[in-house]
Amino acid sequence: MTDTLQFLQIQAIQLRKLLEDSADDPILRPQLEERLEDVEVEIRAAEAIPGELLPQESLSFPRAAIFLRGGGVLGNQGIRPALAGESLIQYEKMFTEQALHDERIWARTTGRQRRPRGASMPGLLFTGTPRGSFGLEFSPQPLGDPIVLRTHINSLQNVADALISIGTSDSTSLEERIQKIPARVLKPLKQFLNVLSHYGAELRLAFSDIPAKSLSVEQIKSASTLLERQLVEEEIDVTGVFRGMTHETGHFDLMSDEHGLITGFVADELTEDDLDRIGRLTNQRCMARLLKTKVQQVSGEAKPSYVLINALGPSGSLKVE
Repeated sequence: MTDTLQFLQIQAIQLRKLLEDSADDPILRPQLEERLEDVEVEIRAAEAIPGELLPQESLSFPRAAIFLRGGGVLGNQGIRPALAGESLIQYEKMFTEQALHDERIWARTTGRQRRPRGASMPGLLFTGTPRGSFGLEFSPQPLGDPIVLRTHINSLQNVADALISIGTSDSTSLEERIQKIPARVLKPLKQFLNVLSHYGAELRLAFSDIPAKSLSVEQIKSASTLLERQLVEEEIDVTGVFRGMTHETGHFDLMSDEHGLITGFVADELTEDDLDRIGRLTNQRCMARLLKTKVQQVSGEAKPSYVLINALGPSGSLKVE
């Protein structure tokens, strides 16, 4: 399928959704119907390109849902607002960080730069409340690029895999469980499980194209307790000499005044322009903001990992407005 056809199909899906929401609006509905008719004509033309031997793949708008049961939920009739609201907030934060990470990996494997400055941040759209226990349905926010949309579909599944990995891998250490989870995903993941544990809720993650995944009340409570006890994350500001980084892998070295040599990876949301700016600090003194993650163990602390959030020259300010 060509990128053009994918883009047209996404437009058609969005227009049909807007038509559903427009009801009998005398002004908006005719405009949407006319635009949808034009797009469908373009789709038929794109599908008829000579040389295509197989029928074109149909692109469906990706949907996912979290179904909650137990504490804070009254069957399929209602849910406590705080449970629903906080669950969606933390789930979207997990998705955003995972999507940024997946975008960077995709860009690197295709030889492209990181996301351009000013690009819209990945996000979710709350689209409904499907029946069955109590469901909260959402879709990735459409950004106009069909390849990015497909990356974000994978991100939804990666978030689910991260939750299941943390909640069900009883035979492995926490350090092993979080190894493949992006560092910036861990904080909202921890908060998400804390909310469900507080209410005594059970979780089922459903998708339109793959089998559902589930965590019991007991698994959620156990995972929440483990993360609360062993996982420590904090943002720290350090000063020192920036020793450089690689654009391709995002690896950096910083000789800090207080902690000695710090190595790690730059944050996924940093753009190519950000990397150019930070790269000019090589072998110069700087102030850096880092996300420090460590797992506390009975036998002692594991070596912390670091993510570089930002770095500026000595005259700059890391204060977040």
